[in-house]
Amino acid sequence: MTQEGRSFDQIVTGDIHIEKLNKYKYMITFRKISNFLLYQVWNKNNEIFNNKRAVGYVSPKKWITQFKKYNKYLEKNKKLSFTPTAIMDMENDMRAFVIRKACLNSLGKIVFIVSTKEISLENNIPKKMIELPNGKYYNVRFDIDNKECPPDSNGIRNDSCNFGF
Repeated sequence: MTQEGRSFDQIVTGDIHIEKLNKYKYMITFRKISNFLLYQVWNKNNEIFNNKRAVGYVSPKKWITQFKKYNKYLEKNKKLSFTPTAIMDMENDMRAFVIRKACLNSLGKIVFIVSTKEISLENNIPKKMIELPNGKYYNVRFDIDNKECPPDSNGIRNDSCNFGF
C-alpha cells in the first residue's frame, strides 16, 4: 500500500524571450526570474497534511536541479516523465502549454522547452490560448501544475522531491 505525500503547485515570474521552434514547440528563456513559490495543495486523503500546509520559496537553479532529478528517477523506473501543465499570464493574456524540458543554457539562463500539442481546448477557449507569441515580455507569471513525490522503496511517499518542506 502506498502512502500519499504532499503535492505542491508552483508560481514563478520573470522577464522572458519566446522563440517558436516548430508548430507546437517553443523555447522560453528567462532573462530575469524570481524564486519559485511552492504551495501545498489540498489532499483529499490526508487530513494531517491539510492542517499544516507548507509554503516556501526555492531558487530557480534548485528548481531546475530537482526537475531533472525527478525525471531521471521516473525514467530509471520506466515511468512517464513529469511534464507539468503551465498557464502563462502576460498582462491578462493567458497561454497554456506543457513544460517538456527545463535547463540552464550556456549563459546560465533558465530555459523551458514547452509544447502546446498536449493541450485540448474546451468550452470555446480561443485557439490563441495555445499559440505563443515570439518576442520579449516583461513580468510574466507562470502557474505550474503540481508535483507529487514518488514512493520510496518501501512504498512510502515522502517530501524529498519537494525541496524538503
